[in-house]
Amino acid sequence: MIVVGNKQLLNEKLAVILNSSQSKTPCGNDAWVRQTRTALSELAGLGYTMITSTGLVTWELVTYLTGATRASQVIVSQLFDDKGGEQIFERTISDFELDERKAAMVFIKSEHKGRSPKVDWLKRDRAAMALAQKVAPISIRPGGRLQALLESDVDAGKVDNDYKIIYQKPLITPPRYDLHKTISKALDWNHVAHWTKTRHGPWLGEKRFKYYERLIGSCDQYPNNALSTLMNIVKEKRIRASTHKMRGNQAAIGFSESPPEEVLNYLRWRPKMVNWNFEPYGVVLHKDLARGLGIKPVVYGAESDFERLPESERPYFHGLGEKDVDWSHEKEWRHLDDLDLSNTAEEEVSYFVWRQDEVSILRALTGSQVFALSGV
Repeated sequence: MIVVGNKQLLNEKLAVILNSSQSKTPCGNDAWVRQTRTALSELAGLGYTMITSTGLVTWELVTYLTGATRASQVIVSQLFDDKGGEQIFERTISDFELDERKAAMVFIKSEHKGRSPKVDWLKRDRAAMALAQKVAPISIRPGGRLQALLESDVDAGKVDNDYKIIYQKPLITPPRYDLHKTISKALDWNHVAHWTKTRHGPWLGEKRFKYYERLIGSCDQYPNNALSTLMNIVKEKRIRASTHKMRGNQAAIGFSESPPEEVLNYLRWRPKMVNWNFEPYGVVLHKDLARGLGIKPVVYGAESDFERLPESERPYFHGLGEKDVDWSHEKEWRHLDDLDLSNTAEEEVSYFVWRQDEVSILRALTGSQVFALSGV
């Protein structure tokens, strides 16, 4: 076991709050969120140092709340080898805006480098319970992993059921889009659009401290839904790039030159990701403006075509796909790295939202044109 930070905290009385896996789109009024806040406040008030972790919203909420209440915490984390602990600790301190004098990080060495962190969740949970003098279960799924651990691996004398509530369904469920509704042909289409979607966790460039701060105050709405994500782009005047599925870890932003009535035919719910592939909310730029901002069409081809491209053009390459998949229908354009729109006149940018009542919400933030894609 490797310990970084204030090691003296391991000698304090330690408590751990437990929640089974919850929705990827929680809100401030979810029962488990409210009860976790209550438990944390009372346990910290009794002088307990909290055992926390990262990687799951149920653990990270406690990490945030502990720091926000200026209590101390021991953060249990995985480590692939004996190196990098100091850097992980420093990143965590910065991301959650913690006082490093009130934090320590205990690393449980992982043997599963390159694999999903899920393989170490059981090991992490056992370590957290073993360190604690008090175990406070809150929202535990019947028949789930944590219930099994509480019944078999934990001294019953440690368990405090005073905060326990019934495992409940989340208040927020994923949106559904009725594509049979009238689609507004809002523009004579000679444009490209960057389509947004619900973001699980912080927005790109956002600290976890800020994300959980907004989550706590979100009442009955998930704070990073598709509309809020688009609103954040409008406020920042910046589209942030992602390295997701990009060769060589190159950060980029994807656009599509297909008109919205065609793009929406490819809208799909992805059960494994518990999210849509995109949602009907987007930033729209005329092609001439897009080219001036450095946004270029993607080159589709076989792997052999990629090898023949000069280095400067390779970030704009996309494979055609395999078997019955042909990615060229996306008609993608790309911008490398973040796209700063602060020097682009508002009248040169347009936005798509889904519902008519969302038009006024966005227009309160911008002088740009805003179009509703549905007749709702």
